Amino acid sequence: MKFAARCSLLAASSSLLAAICLLFSTSSLLFAQPPLVSLYVSGRHLMTPCGDTVVLRGVNKMSVWTNDLTVRRDAFAEIKKTGANCTRIVWLVEPGQFEVDAGPDGLDRAIQACIDADMIPMPELHDATGDWSKLQMTVDYWKRADVVAVVKKHEKYLLVNIANEVGNETVTNQQFIDGYTSAITQLRQAGIHTPLVIDASDWGKNLEQLVTCGPTLIQADPDHNLLFSVHTYWAVSDGADQAFIAYQFQMAVNSNLPFIVGEFTHLFNRGQTCDYVTDYASIISECQSKGIGWLAWEWGPGNEYADPTCAVMNMTTDSYYNTLQNTWASVVAISSPNSIKQTSVTPEYILRGGECAPVDVEEQNIASSNGVKVYPNPAHTSSQVSIEFSLTEPSLVQADVFDVTGRCIQHITTTTMDAGSHKLTFTPTQTGIVYVVLKSNKSIFTSLHLTI
Repeated sequence: MKFAARCSLLAASSSLLAAICLLFSTSSLLFAQPPLVSLYVSGRHLMTPCGDTVVLRGVNKMSVWTNDLTVRRDAFAEIKKTGANCTRIVWLVEPGQFEVDAGPDGLDRAIQACIDADMIPMPELHDATGDWSKLQMTVDYWKRADVVAVVKKHEKYLLVNIANEVGNETVTNQQFIDGYTSAITQLRQAGIHTPLVIDASDWGKNLEQLVTCGPTLIQADPDHNLLFSVHTYWAVSDGADQAFIAYQFQMAVNSNLPFIVGEFTHLFNRGQTCDYVTDYASIISECQSKGIGWLAWEWGPGNEYADPTCAVMNMTTDSYYNTLQNTWASVVAISSPNSIKQTSVTPEYILRGGECAPVDVEEQNIASSNGVKVYPNPAHTSSQVSIEFSLTEPSLVQADVFDVTGRCIQHITTTTMDAGSHKLTFTPTQTGIVYVVLKSNKSIFTSLHLTI
């Protein structure tokens, strides 16, 4: 049985390899799932509340510019035919006169269509592309009560991509940190607790800045629940060959940065003509070997409006799977051993409608092989609860208490402990059902679910 839980105080660079979860109430023994209500980030990986790692495989879809609402809805089921587990949904803060059903209600419908197709929805706001001054505009949109309501409605499944490619190549590290620290703070205060996806600056391309600034932003997030996104419009003519791609990705992996490739394509433009070539085969190959999620740009149609040569970006001609083009599109979607079809795994959590699989009581080893003991059972607010466990090497250990909504209500300890046997004690401060989560960055504990 797999289990994982988010904890706001453990350093993001630590590898969260284990958790022990305890429920306290006045009822008899029962087994339940952890109190997480959304996907979350642990180390450099996206996780489900059931403890399963999610490696994103999917595409971008310019939903807000798909004015035929039947096609807009159908596109998600068509994308799913590739085996995709995620779609990045292009949306706008300020739709123009030609956009149809482009308000929060329309966003709600697009997200729901994606969920109905058994995919993770990742809405993003396109207004600030390349323009650092518009970051706050996108934050203000997400903070609106009617938009927060949409996010809360779908939070079990949702990744919130704050804004697309904010800022050009002039954005400094300090600007990036200051701007997104403010954005993160505002969105968390607005009640949005899904993973927040942050695009790189320089039109999405600056992975090195994400590596430098990411740890600071993770620490600034009270939820420690950030996923970073690089758009690999890296031209072969600039030296972005397989070796360059491998180096860039390995640099980010070595830093334990939680990141995905949020956009890539075969040919792209700098201005008008789409005649810059990327090594897309190496992008998906390196992602596969390193466990990095990716989303191709773009399902199509619509890219031809930028320039007729950019029609090559369209994976389909009409948003339907049967028009998938026999170009780079079919390679990344179907035929490559690193394609969506060959590598995508849809989490059971998504297939089960945002629920974890039932837990077999026989899977729960209360007297674990690692020597973990928790007592007494039942407990009361006047009881001192003990957790005994062993470490095989010096480790950073953290223990916290969560309520059933996933809110951390009591911090027990964060401390470095030597190898050997240890005992933590605490007195519960809240009646009813709560969860105690014990994590180590070194040792693996058996996952226990107890009710006391």
